[in-house]
Amino acid sequence: MTPSPRKPQSPQRQLQPGHGLLGLALGAWAGAVLLAAGAPSDAAPYRVRTLATGLENPRGLTIAPNGNLVLSEAGRGGSGPCLVAGSRNTLCYGTTGAVGLFDRSTNIYSRALTNLPSLAVQSSPLFPEGTGLADLAFNGSGQLFGVFGFGANPTLISGAGSSLFGKTVAIDLATGSLTPLADIAGFEAAQNPDGKDLNSNPFALVVRGDDTYVTDSGGNSLVKADGANQVSLVNVFPEELVTSAQAVPTGMTIGPDGALYITQLSGFPFAPGSADVFRYDFINPVTTFAGGFSNLIDIAAGPDDSLYLLQYSDDFFGPPSGSILKLGLDGSIRTIFDDLVSPTGLAVGRDGTIYVANDGDGVNGQLLALTPVPTPGPLPLLGLGVAFAQSRRLRRRCGVFSRSLTAMAPPAAPPATATDDDQASPVH
Repeated sequence: MTPSPRKPQSPQRQLQPGHGLLGLALGAWAGAVLLAAGAPSDAAPYRVRTLATGLENPRGLTIAPNGNLVLSEAGRGGSGPCLVAGSRNTLCYGTTGAVGLFDRSTNIYSRALTNLPSLAVQSSPLFPEGTGLADLAFNGSGQLFGVFGFGANPTLISGAGSSLFGKTVAIDLATGSLTPLADIAGFEAAQNPDGKDLNSNPFALVVRGDDTYVTDSGGNSLVKADGANQVSLVNVFPEELVTSAQAVPTGMTIGPDGALYITQLSGFPFAPGSADVFRYDFINPVTTFAGGFSNLIDIAAGPDDSLYLLQYSDDFFGPPSGSILKLGLDGSIRTIFDDLVSPTGLAVGRDGTIYVANDGDGVNGQLLALTPVPTPGPLPLLGLGVAFAQSRRLRRRCGVFSRSLTAMAPPAAPPATATDDDQASPVH
């Protein structure tokens, strides 16, 4: 496990983005097909709107069937009990986690479900490294599911303050109820699929039919929980060969081709270009689909049949540099937005709007909406010629009319002297 490296504070923003999230929430100590290094930028600009602020360790984002946004807030922990996490930091328990809801009809963000289990560092005013409700997903019937992270030895859960850590849950926002389902952390404790130190941090989930797929960032594995909540292993992700960093699988989505795509953070030393995107077609073994990325933390499918990738930082130990990339199934890669700070969650609407949980490592989180701004296309040559001819005829007519007015007009009056008020109040 990493000793929770910290990122330098940005001189432009009085924040402490830090890397507590990656040390704890991902629980990681630590041949690509496509390369993302030097990916060109998309020319289309985006209009950025802040939908909500003051989010407490925001994590997963999903879009409800009615188009509203649902977001998990891992919370800021509380007074205890406390434990030493895989990051070597002390985290204390509290009931400060929440499910947030952004209503697009009213443009109001509210916490639809509160008092959820949370663990976080208490020695910082930002309460970083929050772990709790890590991700959310709807199934085809509109039922909401979630998964709770942990980020430590799963045998410690019994004394951590809540038995929900490390489990998937069914969520009913109308009644405010949670129903525990599959024990992902328990599977790590019993099986330890990667054969390394015991560590479980369920991070992302995708629901497909009766099956729920979960990435365990601490266990370096992808597991499946069936309709009876029985957990089985799908894949163990190998270490990154060059630096022997642990794999650290993170976000997931069902792509436009029906396959499951999984992002990778890549553990310590978090070398730029060492993160991959994996593909699983639910039949054959997991394969590497694309590589050369840095610190990928989430992924979403867009309406344009592209995959959108969220990079927590281009350089883990450098200045804040979160970004969004577009990955086509044809192998094309473009950087489309690169002005984020420690982003942690991503969703893409049917209209192409990109939603991001930004400043995700602490209690100053934001929910952003990035809307594509259409750029005018070039006018046809014929249209330009017609426009030029019409403007020339208009100038000629205006010139004749202007000369006629000049001949009819009386002599001009001398210029008026500007008053103090005139000088002080120029017309804009």
